[in-house]
Amino acid sequence: MDLNRYTQKSREAIAAAQQTAQERHHQEVGARHLVQALLAQESGLATRLLTHMGVDTAGFSRQLERLLDQLPAVHGYTDTLRMSPALARVLAQAEREAQALKDDYVSVEHLLLAALEEGEPDLKA
Repeated sequence: MDLNRYTQKSREAIAAAQQTAQERHHQEVGARHLVQALLAQESGLATRLLTHMGVDTAGFSRQLERLLDQLPAVHGYTDTLRMSPALARVLAQAEREAQALKDDYVSVEHLLLAALEEGEPDLKA
């Protein structure tokens, strides 16, 4: 994964996903964290795309919060935050989506599409 090939908004979402996982004391950052970060972006494209698809984004965001709350929290964990296998699949798929569309950069729409295709089962479209 070459973060130089990601747009600023995509890099911000990945960083926010990592921050959320750390704040919640999760041992790994997953696709749920990423989607939640995409939805939280101010004037975010992900929210507009999902709304255009007829998704209740407020309800979806609440469901994501509940799913994140259910993940095990490990207090006192000081090791490096790991990337979940689902997130690794999402990032790889997002890069493939960008290549297929002949885009130079991996953008928010690539991440969202990949998360809905390759993320945890409760995210798949």
